[in-house]
Amino acid sequence: MPDVQAVIFDVGQTLIHYKNPLNWQGLYSGAIRGVMADCGMEYSAAADEGAQGILTKYNTRVNFREHEVSSDTIFSEVLEGWGVELGKLSAAKRAFYGYFQADAECFEDTEMVLRVLKERGVKVGALTDVAYGMDNEYALRDLLPIEKYIDICLTSTDVGFRKPNTAGYLQMQQAFDIPSRQIAFVGDEEKDVQGANSAGMISVLVNRGEEEKNFGQKYTIKSLSQILRDVMFI
Repeated sequence: MPDVQAVIFDVGQTLIHYKNPLNWQGLYSGAIRGVMADCGMEYSAAADEGAQGILTKYNTRVNFREHEVSSDTIFSEVLEGWGVELGKLSAAKRAFYGYFQADAECFEDTEMVLRVLKERGVKVGALTDVAYGMDNEYALRDLLPIEKYIDICLTSTDVGFRKPNTAGYLQMQQAFDIPSRQIAFVGDEEKDVQGANSAGMISVLVNRGEEEKNFGQKYTIKSLSQILRDVMFI
């Protein structure tokens, strides 16, 4: 029976449900139209195509990388390609990220699980990779309904690296001051499991679908509530 003193969660599709696909590439054009409008531009197919090329370059679902790239870097490149002043940078980011965050909601058992963990004295963390260098003011907005249960939250922009790089896992472990072997990491992707295993943590894969997935995880759960029975034994 593992002596789990802390549980760290991935965010997207683990704690928070997004209806958008993991790869936003097919939805670029709609988001770009909003960016153009908020930057005071008329729509241009050529400008749309140019922006899509830049976004694809930084799309980690297309071009894998472990180091993080800031939103300022990405959207400065977009605006410069359009010949738009960088004073529009905040408006561009707000329009782009807002387009994809409109449908975010917690899974039905998210709050209950976090509340029970906190009631039992278990430390709770969140470690998430963000899309296109998303600033924390946008990335953490989806956690507002549950932030009172989370002791520490780090994004890939905070850490400078993306999973499965162990930098974020180890920062969380050091902040909690709990041995890695007493920390469970819960995520929905292979990179979550790989990073947790490499950091010496207890890897837990949440697999809500029917397809069998074996990434070397210690535990597989179908819902977050299973953590309380099958991992925490409480």
